[in-house]
Amino acid sequence: MPQDKAADGTGRRLMHTRTVECNGYIRDDGLWEVEARLVDTKPFTQAADHYREELKPGDPVHDIRLRLAIDDTMRIHEAEATMQATPYPTCIDVEPILQRLVGESIGKGWREVVRRKIGRLEGCTHLSELLGPAVTTLFQTMSYGKDPEGRDSMDEQRNSGERPFFIGGCYSWRTDGPIVADKFPQFATKPAPRD
Repeated sequence: MPQDKAADGTGRRLMHTRTVECNGYIRDDGLWEVEARLVDTKPFTQAADHYREELKPGDPVHDIRLRLAIDDTMRIHEAEATMQATPYPTCIDVEPILQRLVGESIGKGWREVVRRKIGRLEGCTHLSELLGPAVTTLFQTMSYGKDPEGRDSMDEQRNSGERPFFIGGCYSWRTDGPIVADKFPQFATKPAPRD
């Protein structure tokens, strides 16, 4: 294939691939856990320099992982990062930085907490970016509760009388919208009058 032509005939050439994978778990100790991984690759060989060896196509430029464990109130009990592959040896110096988040709560003002606890030049841009999908994965992990086929199912949540944490969290789950009115009418509010 010529370097300036794509195999699919689009007139473009793949230069970079970023993959983000997140998995959420409920642990035997009752904590919720997320493992998140960011991998950057190039489809061409990258020459060696005095910081690292030559990278073949598909070898990771970045392979960054984080793990968070939280309780039902979204308070962080454990936080760790692992830099499996980095462009520079100094990148691994930031691995302990997530420990600063232990004891903090995920919720309103979360981004500000991260900015306050982890200075821009103390952390890793890619690790900070990975926190976003990790946290939203935690919300998805918790959404059906600890017993999704039983007492924590959506039907049971509907009948429990307790407001699920996801109500009011996005456009579809706004209290004045049709989804809350249908699925959780006890928490629905009337739409604001339009001008």
